[in-house]
Parts: sequence; C-alpha cells; structure tokens
Amino acid sequence: MTRLALALCTLCLLSACNVATVDQAPSTVAQNECTSDSDCAGGVCSNSQCRSRSGTFDSVLFEVTPPADHSPIAGVQYLKPLVLPLAGGDISLDLDAVSQIVGRVRLGDVKCATKFVDENDQLLATSGDASVPAVVSLTPSSTALGLYSPRAVAKSELTKMSYFSFSVNVPPGDYDLYIEPGHQLDETCPVPPHLLRHQYMKGGTSTLYITLPKPSTFDFHVSWPHGDGALNGWFVDMLDPVSGRVLSNRVKLALSDVAKTDYSARLSYTSVVVGDTSGETAEELVRLSPPDGVTAPTILLARSALGLVDANRGTLNQFTALPTPVHVQGQVTKLVTPKPIAATVTLIAKEIAGIEPGVFASFVRTVNVGKDGQFELDLLPGTYSVSAVPAVELNGLSRDGDDARFAQGSQEWSIAGSPSNQAGKVIALGPALPINGNVRNAAGTIPVATALVQAVPSPSSIQTDVLHQALGETGYVPRASTTSVTAQGDFVLIADPGTFDVTVRPLDSTGFGWLVVPSVPVATSTNGWNLRTLSIPWPVSYRGTVTVPGEGERRTVPNALIRAYIYMLHGEYTADPTKADSVLQIAETRSDESGAFQVLIPASVNPPPKE
Repeated sequence: MTRLALALCTLCLLSACNVATVDQAPSTVAQNECTSDSDCAGGVCSNSQCRSRSGTFDSVLFEVTPPADHSPIAGVQYLKPLVLPLAGGDISLDLDAVSQIVGRVRLGDVKCATKFVDENDQLLATSGDASVPAVVSLTPSSTALGLYSPRAVAKSELTKMSYFSFSVNVPPGDYDLYIEPGHQLDETCPVPPHLLRHQYMKGGTSTLYITLPKPSTFDFHVSWPHGDGALNGWFVDMLDPVSGRVLSNRVKLALSDVAKTDYSARLSYTSVVVGDTSGETAEELVRLSPPDGVTAPTILLARSALGLVDANRGTLNQFTALPTPVHVQGQVTKLVTPKPIAATVTLIAKEIAGIEPGVFASFVRTVNVGKDGQFELDLLPGTYSVSAVPAVELNGLSRDGDDARFAQGSQEWSIAGSPSNQAGKVIALGPALPINGNVRNAAGTIPVATALVQAVPSPSSIQTDVLHQALGETGYVPRASTTSVTAQGDFVLIADPGTFDVTVRPLDSTGFGWLVVPSVPVATSTNGWNLRTLSIPWPVSYRGTVTVPGEGERRTVPNALIRAYIYMLHGEYTADPTKADSVLQIAETRSDESGAFQVLIPASVNPPPKE
C-alpha cells in the first residue's frame, strides 16, 4: 500500500472513531503533571506542571479582543506588542482607551462649485464650512504582516449644524486612511479619492479634520491607428500601486473630433500622503479598462513613463491592437477515475497574444462550475494560469463523501487564436494530500491525545501584491482540513499542495502549550508530508491582567480573547518587528471573570522541514 493510500485510510479511521474514543476514555487525555524536576526532561517542575527553564521569544505581538458586550470596546481588536522576560513571569496587557473619532472631510483650495447627490440622485444641501459627504475607511497598517485586521468604515452625514460629519471608534494605532468623496452631479468639478498612509490614531476622544488637497490633472491620450472606434466606451482612472486604491475620478475616453485615431481623457487625481508629510508619495499607475461585458484586457502604465516629456500629459502608443476573443469549452474532472466535479475555475492571463512588450495587460476570468463539470467562456489568445477549487470543502469528508478528498489544482493552458471555438480543455483534480505525525510530550513518554491539529497557509507563501488583487489576480490559497490527536498520539489531516504552518493545540486544561511547525511543504511529488514523531516543548508561563482606562483608575476586561504571535522573516523568528514580513500564531487563551489570564508560550517552534 502506498504512503498516500495508507494515510487516507488512516484518515477514514480517525473520522469514524476519534471523538468516540475520547468520550469513552477520558483518562487518555494527556496532562502536563510533575512532582519534581526529574519528571520534566530538561525543564522545571513548577506548581505541579513542567515548564521550560527559558524561552526563545522575547518580542511578541498580542492580539486582544474584548467580548461583544455593550461597552465602547466591545469586539474591538487591539494589537499590543510586548517585550517578554525569557524566563516567564508577570506581564500586563494594559489597553489604551478606544479612539473615539469625530471628523469632517473638507475641500481645500478648490475654485469651482462642487455638487453632490444622494443614492437617488437628489441634490444634497451645501455645507457652511466646505465639508463634503464622504466615506472614510481606516485600515490597520498591520495587515501587511498577514494578520487579519478588520477595517472601520464611516460615512459623513449632514448634521443640523449644516456640516457633514462622521464618527468612528477604533483601537489606537497606525492606520491607512482612504477617503472617497460622495457621488457628484457631474464632472465639472471632480473631487477624487485621497489616500493617507500611516496615520496614528491616539486613544480617547479626538477631532479629525481631513482636508482634501487641490487635485492635480493628467491629460491621457491613446493613439489608435486603426480609427475604427474600437476603444469607444473605455474608461481611464489612476491607481496607487501599493494598495490598489483608486486615486482619481473615472473618465470615459473621448474620441477626437479632428483625428479619429486619437482618444483622450483628463484625470483629476491626488498623490498619496505618507505619515505626517506630503513629500513621500507613491508612483501612480494609469489604468485603461474596457466596458463591462467586453472581452478585452485591462492596460496598466506608470504615469512617470507616460509623462517623460510633460509630467501632466502622456500618450499611449504601444497599444495598437485588440486581440480577437475565442470561445473555449472546458471541464473539471477527477484525475483517478474521470468524473465531473463542481468547482470554481479562475483563469489569469500570463501572456496575451498581440500585446506589445512593455505594456502590462491584465485579463482574469472566474467561472463557477456545476456538478456536470462543464464550463464555457470567451478568452483572449495567450497563455493562462488556470486553477480549480472544488466546491466541497476538505472538512466535508463525512458529509460529501469522496468529493471532499480532492485538492484544488492548477495548470497552464495555451489558447490559440484559431479556431474561434475550442473544446476539449480539461482540468483534472488529484486527491488531497496527507499531513501526518505523532505527538508526544517533551519527554517523549505520553501521547498528547485530543489536541486539535490545524494547518493554515504560511502568510509569506500566499502574499500577493495588493495591486494584483485589485485587478482580480488573486493568489493561490491552499486549503487544509482539521483533525485531532488520537489516544496513540497519531494525527492525519488532508491538504491542497502548498506551504502550511501546522499547529497542535492541546486543551487548555492539560497544561501544555502549543506545538508549532512552520513552513511545512506539501507537494504531489512527496505524496504530502510525514512529520513523524513530534515533541511538544515545555511552555513558558506568563500571567497578567487585561485592563483599560476607567473613571479614575483602570478597570479589568473579563472574557477577552488573547492571541500571541511571533514576528517572522523568511520563515524564521525575528526579534525586530520592523524587519518582519509576517506573523505566526503560537498561543491563545482568554481572561477570566476578573480579567486575569495565563498564557503558555512555547519555548521554541520546530524548524521548518526540509524538502
């Protein structure tokens, strides 16, 4: 029997009996217990539990989320970096007061008359202080590390005092602010969006006045030699290349009355502001987009390259032809025994025929495929990266049977310019791959039964440029099931090909910390990955209290969810947060009814396995 077949067979046994085994034999749940240091295999016995003598991680990021009650901080996600004593001890998670922001968005040096309308195209009243309707989004800058951080969105409304105002509550921290002015009656006086990066929001109540700068203008021209009107209805706007945010108004190309080979559009845009200065700005990109429903590429160009002669004017003359679409029919099937399977198929053009070198063209199509596995769509001739994600989740094994065993797959397609109708394209999905191992305590003597085992994609392996995400070019995100450790210490979960951070999470009541194995490579060529025997390191214990400012003195925060992360650089721990490219979760706990907590930090993480 192959290793893959054996692992999948083991998985069937696990899904059938694991919970029942624990329910029937609770004594099999391993406990971190000791009577002396000799029981702890290199650690120390403290309060009848084994602890590490010293840890590895002194720079830790804590994420603290108070419960969803009726307090001002309910459900607010706080990020609290701390420097920890390596030997453990007392720490405090003293949260700042939530930032209660009341603000206005106002026009700067604008000489023309602006008119805004509501969702029913009814003209809004004019404010008395140059404030305007707008939507303000605050996105924590920490999202760059792959840590999920919800953004806050506020809409300014006209108050009885005749000005537009917004209010929002966010935890103190560093934010990227994106301001989208309301809908305008026409384009006679455009007010474009504005992006401010790394703006610090301090705790407590504060007033935030955002003054929109006077827009700059850029005259964009397209030289279209055919004079056939092929670009009629196309649109132009400007993007920030870092975030993918729109920085300008969206303007339809206008065909010159004199020369039918010249299109033009005048954009109004604002440069990105970084920190407290306007001197640091991003390099904007000009985007040329086809109308909805038209099978054509989106064209991107750096404004600096267009405006070599004049910074406020540029002409695109390398885009001289539109590829002729072809109709493609395809099917998603199972690899082992060809049979249709429901999936979501995404096709991303890597190269488009007829697009000249030096012109960046984006073309993405996504289609949902039913149980018959059939799909059809119009594509441009060229080379594509094609991926298919099965509709059934990997954890749906018991409910959906065999379909849940299949991994998402990817391959490369070459689409020729003829014939105009092409059939026979097939995406064959292979079986999901096992990640298995055996987990014991640090002494290697006790299986850590009932511990939850999870595998999540390593952030550094799935990070993609935000701009490409904005264009629909989403990266490959592998999936994995979850499982638990058997009474014998074994576990098997199944996953897509990819790189995963695997965590073994014992029950809080056992006194064990987590086992963390970063960057586990799961590939078809290796039939998954066998982690073999793993030992959970003795943890380092930290105790403290979660507090926030109160009336006169700080008050405790009961039942707060606490997660601990370490900073990573190229898959390894770094003590310098400024150098990190991602974070890795290593612990989780909750504060009790009095706000007190204990968090068990692993003394180390396992080194990434070598392929």
